[in-house]
Amino acid sequence: MKTIYRIYPAIGIARIGNSETEYFLGPEAPGIVPDGPYRDQMMPGKIKPQGVRFRIYAFERDDCGNETLKQEIVADSTTKITWQVHLVNRKAASGVFPPGGPSAPPRNSDYDRSGLVIDAFPQSISGVNQEIGPLGGEINFIRNGNIEGSAKVVLGRLLTDDHGRLIVIGGPGKSASPLGKGLFSFANNDGWYDGVSDGPIQAVIQVEGQEPITAEGGAWLVVAPPSYAPGIEHVTTWYDQAQNVSARFISPHLIKTALSFTKDIYPILKRTVLLHWVVERENRYHGGAGNFLSDQRLNKLADNSDSAKSVRQNLFKMLMKPNTIVDPNTLPPMAPPNMPKLNSGLDPDDPSKGEFAALTEYQYAMMEKWANGDFTADWTGEPVPVPFENLPLDEQPDALTRAALEGCIGSPFFPGIEVTYVIAQAATYEAPFRIKQSLPPGFLTERMALPWQADFFACGELWWPAQRPVEVVTDAGQIQPFSRGVQSYGDMVKWWTELGFVVKKDDKFVESERNPINGQS
Repeated sequence: MKTIYRIYPAIGIARIGNSETEYFLGPEAPGIVPDGPYRDQMMPGKIKPQGVRFRIYAFERDDCGNETLKQEIVADSTTKITWQVHLVNRKAASGVFPPGGPSAPPRNSDYDRSGLVIDAFPQSISGVNQEIGPLGGEINFIRNGNIEGSAKVVLGRLLTDDHGRLIVIGGPGKSASPLGKGLFSFANNDGWYDGVSDGPIQAVIQVEGQEPITAEGGAWLVVAPPSYAPGIEHVTTWYDQAQNVSARFISPHLIKTALSFTKDIYPILKRTVLLHWVVERENRYHGGAGNFLSDQRLNKLADNSDSAKSVRQNLFKMLMKPNTIVDPNTLPPMAPPNMPKLNSGLDPDDPSKGEFAALTEYQYAMMEKWANGDFTADWTGEPVPVPFENLPLDEQPDALTRAALEGCIGSPFFPGIEVTYVIAQAATYEAPFRIKQSLPPGFLTERMALPWQADFFACGELWWPAQRPVEVVTDAGQIQPFSRGVQSYGDMVKWWTELGFVVKKDDKFVESERNPINGQS
């Protein structure tokens, strides 16, 4: 038997925030939403950055490759854990979006590539209750050997908790132009930088009397913009995309043969319905007669008998088929198949083309089996999320990864919120939910909009309302634009810290913690 170690979550999500004194931890168990308030109470008006906590689990592997989870490993008098984090922002040195990346014409084409990469370099931390930071680097706009503008950029900071687990906290999220340039594009603005980043995480575990062992596969970290509706998940999440990649290319044997309505189908229906709290438009019927979550409708959808087959199949016929080609940034069709009703993005298999927003192939296949009645009718009511500390040991590692990724957008990609179409490509992963450690730090975010606020302003329609609400319901019951008061790309750079958060209040999701923007409360 051989002892091996792995880091969880396999992919962690920190988020930026301009508070310097407080932070909150991101979700660690599926369905458990981090408690608010999301603003610093000691420094009114400032958004708390989101931190992500990484843990290490020990497994025993036998000679046949079978593994048994043994325990979580924590730092103590006999065990030392040394973490290493490497955050990079390479947006300014990347290619123009779309499609972004090395095959596209370069952003900042007149400037030296090396100066445009904001590199925090590998940073190590060990022990309990330690802190390192801020982590950051410089961006230098160098032309013909002359530095025309530069800035120091903070990307985050590192902590350890009282058990030596790693906590990475997002940075202040500053975006600016050292060259004094304006903003003219939703995705490509030369002379600018922002404060998002990504990169690998490694850990070395040394138990007294034994040789140090490096955790297998490492992990990856993304420092992303805030999520302004943390209790509402997108119809297709990053977890769904990574699961789809695993099912198609990495581990086909993991494809489920027996579907559970409660675990597999109900979450898709629920996410679709909850979107009406952040897109209150006339083409959103899920708050009324089309509410899949009403008892009458849900009881039929959860029924696998032939008598309910027409109800299931009529809903399935409304789903857009995955990989349906169309120009990017196209509105959804007026008539079915047109669900989910979101604008189109790029095709991950060929980013030179676009495709209609749709479920992943794996999600779609599950829905097709459900429509045909090939599922377990196990519905007894809304499942109660289990806090992480109450989860059995064998469920904890996957719960950490799932909770982190279900809070992230999984489509459409134009380019996205946290990351873009690369998360739907098999070449990005070396194992299920594990980003290739050979990829350069900054790879996952380099194709994103520069600065992120420009795309955030431009995409205030049917894109990613679970992260970037379109309309919200106020405490007074009024329907208002989420970004009211913001009139331009530059306004969003200035005012993103004042936008409200959509939180659950009784049986509704309402806007809270908003500060006035340009005189509009």
